[in-house]
Amino acid sequence: MLCDLRHIPLDQLTVWKLNVRKHGPKDVASLATSVAALGVLQPLLVRARDDGFEIVAGQRRYLAVKSLRTSDDDTAALPCVVLDADDDAAAIEASLAENIERLPMDEMDQHEAFLALRRKGLSEPDIAAHFGISEQIVKRRLALATLIPDVRRLYRQGEIDAKTLHLLTLATKDRQKAYV
Repeated sequence: MLCDLRHIPLDQLTVWKLNVRKHGPKDVASLATSVAALGVLQPLLVRARDDGFEIVAGQRRYLAVKSLRTSDDDTAALPCVVLDADDDAAAIEASLAENIERLPMDEMDQHEAFLALRRKGLSEPDIAAHFGISEQIVKRRLALATLIPDVRRLYRQGEIDAKTLHLLTLATKDRQKAYV
């Protein structure tokens, strides 16, 4: 079904009316912040239509880039995988596959990533700005460093939920051991 990878100018792209993601495209500010800092990290899925291309998956990335575009910038192009999909069913399948598989990172994965960035010299405000999140979220994730290994293990095994995990960051190590 995949055809080729190309950089396609924004003015040749349109949002596909059958895109499976119906909610979420309105608020792209946080994604736009990330795109401004890091660029578009994952290509859009598109298919050729008439004189341009329909976006099968990647509508939020497209809208984020479009929101960042200045009126005199007509050179913006996005990385796109052009699908060889003539029928709507195949395009819906591709859109659904991309959207279903996209799960948010869990708290511990975020903690480890943010901690690695801190070790590279980035401040909490820098990390927050790069990912379009609040400094408070960054601080909460970094606070997970205070957890004992047994608490982390129980979270990874699904025996502790995220709310409990965050509450345990307020407990001493002895209280965490007692909880375990």
